[in-house]
Amino acid sequence: MDTLAKASSWDFRQLWFEDSDELAALLGHRNVELTRLSRAAGRTRFVSGKVGDLSFQAINATGRHHLRGGLAAGTVVMQIDLGSSAGRRVGGQAIGENEIAVGLGGAQLDFLSAEHHRGMNVSLPEAFVVTALHQRAPGSEKLLRGAALQVAASGDLWLVRVRRLMAALLEAYAQPSGACAGDYAYADISDTLLAILLEPWSQSEATAFRPVYYQRLPIVRRVTDFMRANLGEPLLMHDLCHAARASERAVEYAFRDVCGVGPKQYLKMLRLNRVRRDLKELPADVASVTGIAHQYGFWHMGHFSNAYRQLFGETPRQTRGYRR
Repeated sequence: MDTLAKASSWDFRQLWFEDSDELAALLGHRNVELTRLSRAAGRTRFVSGKVGDLSFQAINATGRHHLRGGLAAGTVVMQIDLGSSAGRRVGGQAIGENEIAVGLGGAQLDFLSAEHHRGMNVSLPEAFVVTALHQRAPGSEKLLRGAALQVAASGDLWLVRVRRLMAALLEAYAQPSGACAGDYAYADISDTLLAILLEPWSQSEATAFRPVYYQRLPIVRRVTDFMRANLGEPLLMHDLCHAARASERAVEYAFRDVCGVGPKQYLKMLRLNRVRRDLKELPADVASVTGIAHQYGFWHMGHFSNAYRQLFGETPRQTRGYRR
């Protein structure tokens, strides 16, 4: 992982990760769970920063990932696409390239990335957003009530503008800046984000936002919690159905909509991710490759090695050899 220094006038950090394991560890400190579902190619770029009351995180990564977590209390968070390939889903619903996901603090996030993900999360204080929306278009602030995620469509003009502004912000850390540069950047970017929220409202109140509600989403959350608590146990499909309190068909449909794979395949991915973490953290004299694989249910080493290499692009022994 490489870190670039930040300029004194900007709260800015840029990290490069060799694989998503390091990113998963970073997000874990923010109560976000990340599971790799397909092989990545190249390094992952993670940029985070703060300008005024605006916080942002931008990620450029390859390989499909499932992220799950909660949004920080007292904030409004917007997830903006910056040129991903098709296929991103929020809460089991497909999100178009000109759509943004919006959520209040307390909302639960289930995000399935595209195979090539370039996206940005931007957060502003909820009180600021509600007040600004009310003053600009009285009544529009009511759209942000409740803890459910919502999706708003935005025109190309505003998306191009916010992408340009964020690109300028990421470049500004390396340039000389005046004492008030951050204040002006905060004003420009916040104003544009509010305009994006208001655009669908100004066109038609009835279609301003559509809630991200998927009736089978609780099934996925119950089952993934059960899986994570029992990764070292031999889990059968009926065990997952029992945890889900739903039929096999309902569980299968729910996982394919939310995670892009079936429940048994998702369990396999979880176990492979856990094996990789242990291979990196545990020394060989404490746990062997075979022992770790057996611990998480991989009883045929040939099949295990093939599955591991398909997901991570290297053998388990190579991962153990890279351990620092």
